[in-house]
Amino acid sequence: MDFRDLEYFIACCKAGSFTAAAREVHIVQSAMSHSIARLEQDLGAPLFDRSATPIVLTDQGTAMQGAAQRILDAIQAARDEVAAVSGQVRGTVTLGSTLHTGRLDLACVLADIREHHPGVVVKLRQSKAGSEGLVHAVGDGSLDIALTGSPNKPPRGITLHPLFSEPMVFVCLPEHPLSQHSSVTVGELQDEMILRPPPGWGTRTAIDAAFGATRSAFEIADYALMARLVRAGFATTLAPESAIRGEMLAGLCAVPVDDSRLRWTLSAAVCTDRQRTAATIVLLDALTQRSRLPAGAR
Repeated sequence: MDFRDLEYFIACCKAGSFTAAAREVHIVQSAMSHSIARLEQDLGAPLFDRSATPIVLTDQGTAMQGAAQRILDAIQAARDEVAAVSGQVRGTVTLGSTLHTGRLDLACVLADIREHHPGVVVKLRQSKAGSEGLVHAVGDGSLDIALTGSPNKPPRGITLHPLFSEPMVFVCLPEHPLSQHSSVTVGELQDEMILRPPPGWGTRTAIDAAFGATRSAFEIADYALMARLVRAGFATTLAPESAIRGEMLAGLCAVPVDDSRLRWTLSAAVCTDRQRTAATIVLLDALTQRSRLPAGAR
């Protein structure tokens, strides 16, 4: 069994077609089809149902997917350990991130990696799918690390490394009756029309836990737009302290909320069921170290 065939098989699992997978790994489609056919012949079982579009895994293919990924992870780990003997860390790590990372400056993290570990390539994927979607992507192997604001207990096989936590604030106009309060309670906000992020976002989960879930919320996936809507008198909102500040806060008031449920914690989610590569460990360490520095520190 050629490990290249396993790499191409995993590429097909992710891409959903031989053509797209071939493009991803920079080979021609006929070579991809031949590789999968060779692997199926070696295993004596079909791995894909080719009659479906996109192609889908057979039961045998589903069983093979996890085994193939473990083999490839072990090969990569062996390469990393050999390189580490020479004082080198290399490899590719895929990092998923929420659109807002608070005081964690991703640009500085990536610069740190390039300066200290030039052999490490970081693929950054920012997502509007929310924290829950990012955690799921770590579980299925699409991401190596995800920056998530999910307050929920992670599913089996995922661990969260908290990076920092901050309170959420009530954002309103200066003429709002609560704008001059030193803090507000959930009870005082019960009659407010509060803009909420979409389901799956960590802040949405926290808001729903405090105020109750609703299907009638105005769902906004952009803190800048939220601020503009509040400024226009459309509604009020709740957001992490760092999300609406500076110029975005102009003409608005941010009042602390006295409720432990309304905190935003940024964590790094990683899978415990897969062996971490040296590149993943280096990136996780860089995220942890950078999150401990004050905002704007270099």
